[in-house]
Order: sequence, then C-alpha cells, then structure tokens
Amino acid sequence: MRKLIPLLILAIAGSVHSTTTPADDCHGPNAPSEFPEPSTATEQDIITAQQAVKKYLSDMESALKCMDALHNERARDMAIDDMQKIASKFNTVLRAFRARQKA
Repeated sequence: MRKLIPLLILAIAGSVHSTTTPADDCHGPNAPSEFPEPSTATEQDIITAQQAVKKYLSDMESALKCMDALHNERARDMAIDDMQKIASKFNTVLRAFRARQKA
C-alpha cells in the first residue's frame, strides 16, 4: 500500500500536467492595445487600426476552434467577450472619426 501512494501522486501530477498543456496552446494573440485618437487621426491611422483589429479577430478564430476542441467553454466565452470589446472600441473610434470628417 505504501508503494502505491508515490505512484498515485505521480499519476495525478502527470494527468494534471497533460490537461493543462493543451489548453495553453489555445491562447490567442494579444489584442490591439492602442487606437488612434479620433480627433487627430488620419485616414491611414484608421486603416492601420482596422487592419490590426481584423487580424486579431481572424487569429482569434483559430484559438476559438482550439477551445471548442477541448470543450473549454469558459475560456471560449472569455475570448469572445474580449473580441467583442476590441471590436466595440474600434467601432467607437471609427464613428467618432467619421463624425469629425462630416463636420
């Protein structure tokens, strides 16, 4: 019985390691952290920000597929929330930029 305890500890440690390692592969890219100031942005600044957001959202799609494969609903939900926040931030900047252009 005493010989089984160390084996059980090793087995548990190995299973914990094997379940956490694939989940680490599902982390998506870093989200764009800065957006241009709408009151001073040029059209090129907005286009560059738009391309960064599109690339981020596209790259996150791969991470979501990974999370789906691992049935990691919590991580998937958090990733989708982050994607929506980034898209919303960009859309706010874009609307303000367009409003400035019309004025």
